[in-house]
Order: sequence, then C-alpha cells, then structure tokens
Amino acid sequence: MAYHSSACRCDLNAPFLESILAVSYPQGRDRDGRPVDTDAVRKEIDGLAARLRPLVADRTNPGRVVTALNRFLFEEQRFAYDPAPGNTDNYLPDRVLARKRGNCLGLSVLSLALAERLGLPLRGVYLPSHCFLRYEDGDARINLETAEKGAEWDDARYARVFGLTEDRPYLRSLGNGEMIGVYLKSLGAARSRERREEEALALYRCAAHRAPGLPDVPYNAGVSYQKMGRLDEAIAQYRKALSLDPALAPARDNLGVALARQGRFREALEEARTAVSLDPGNVASRGNLAATFCACGLTKEGIREFEKILEADPRNARALRGLAKARRPLIP
Repeated sequence: MAYHSSACRCDLNAPFLESILAVSYPQGRDRDGRPVDTDAVRKEIDGLAARLRPLVADRTNPGRVVTALNRFLFEEQRFAYDPAPGNTDNYLPDRVLARKRGNCLGLSVLSLALAERLGLPLRGVYLPSHCFLRYEDGDARINLETAEKGAEWDDARYARVFGLTEDRPYLRSLGNGEMIGVYLKSLGAARSRERREEEALALYRCAAHRAPGLPDVPYNAGVSYQKMGRLDEAIAQYRKALSLDPALAPARDNLGVALARQGRFREALEEARTAVSLDPGNVASRGNLAATFCACGLTKEGIREFEKILEADPRNARALRGLAKARRPLIP
C-alpha cells in the first residue's frame, strides 16, 4: 500500500467536532468495534457550551476570557490532565467526557470543540509529542498549557523545555484542519502500537492530507514501514520527515538503522552521528552509533561509544554485549 495523501477520504469542509467524531467512530463504533453514541457526545458538548457561554460573553478582556475558560473546565467541571502514554481513553471524546480526564490532545480537542460552538478564537499548537492551546484575537496571544490547568506559558518557555529553535516547524497556531491531522496521527500511532500497521498507515495518509507540514506524520509512517520490513518506504518517509524538520532526532536515528539494515553503513554512520549530536543523552541512539561504527570496521570508535554508554549506565545490557563483541577480535 503506497503512502499517498490522496488516499484520504475525510470531508475537509466538515466542522471540527464532526470531523473528530467521524475519524474516531466510523459507523458509530470505535476502531475496536465498540458502539459509541455520537449523538450523546454532541449533546454533552452542547451542554457544556451552553453553561460556558455566559461566562465568556464579554470578550473585551482576553485574559478574563481565558481565566473563565480555565476555571470552568478545571475547577467547575473538574477535568484533569492524565499523562498516561498510549492510552486512547485520554483523547477519544466519549472517554474524555465520561472520565473527566484527558492528555494534552484530549483536553485540547474538548476545548476546541467548545470554542467552535462559542466562536472563541482558540487554536491548537503542536510540539514534538505535545500540544497546547492558544487564544489569539487581534493583539492578544495567550498560550494555555492544559497539563497545568491552562496555565500561561510563553513561547520562550516552550522552546526551552522542548529544545526548539526558530527554524523548526513548531509553535505556530494551527487551523482546525491541521489539528485534526494531529489527532489522526495519534490514532495511527495507537494502531501501530497494536501492530495494526496497515490501519496505522491509512490514518497517516489522512493525517498528511490534513497537516502536510507535520513532521511526525511521515516519521510515524516510516516506523510502521520499518516494522513491516519495507525499508525502502521507511527510508523515504524518514527523509520526508527530515525535509520538514532536519533536527528531528528520532527520524535521524531510525533512518540510520534502516540504512544499516540495507548494508549502507557509510550513509547510516552519517545519520547516526547526526542523531547523537542532536540528542547526546539518548542511550539508544548512541548504541546505534556504536553498532554502526563496528559494522563499518571502525571498531575502536564503536568501543569508545559503548564505553560512553556504560559510564552513564554501567548495567546497560546492549552496551555490555556490544562491547564484548567489539573487543573480541582485538584480543591476541
């Protein structure tokens, strides 16, 4: 199955909530076949919007509007942040509403659905493996960090925490269509974790149609192709991700691994070196660099990298095995 954005059949003109419901619950069921009452989800969103409407009616002071929204969601309605990774209950709308819990994506989707109902100038913003909200109206530009009950973080803080530079494609306000792309990417990642790679790739195709500038989409597609042993396609997707964000360290690392598996060790070494330079503390990336050095015949360099890993983690099993194997030919 080729990875082409034209395979997406999403209705690009549908409202935000309707698009989210359509991709979450095809034919009124979730992707595991569980029936979901989408009308009940709509009604609950409408009910929340009706209660919130009078609290944000006066929009002359954006700071007060943001405070009212946060107070309503996190104090009155008691929605809470749940960081549990890989748990679709944290972003599927019916589960977020039922549990009153969500991750950054789930709480952002809920907020954007309410904003759509109320005409609030709320936008989603994406970072590597994270998203948040931004109230943007005229001169007002207020970031809301859903992991901290909507606390205001400035862009500089996000850049510092997530290691971003100005040339990377993040920290910009996204349209609702692009946020649907972020959501589809997350649905695809959930399928991939279950080894349902063809389903994951179908979701990534749709995500690429919605959010063509999102580096995580081709990166995730590359991961799925690599799991399936389709290395040429994986390499092509990693290169696409890196064309969007050259500093995406996981894509550099995985590209190096895929190239090495094809015996293209010199190319792999270049990517592995770059991956480590981008994320020096990543033990797995440094292990890949060490293994690639050894595969290239640069055994001493490989030993040096394995030793660096063991300095930080003396019991690292991969480094211990790699070091023993690398030293064996050097023993007289």
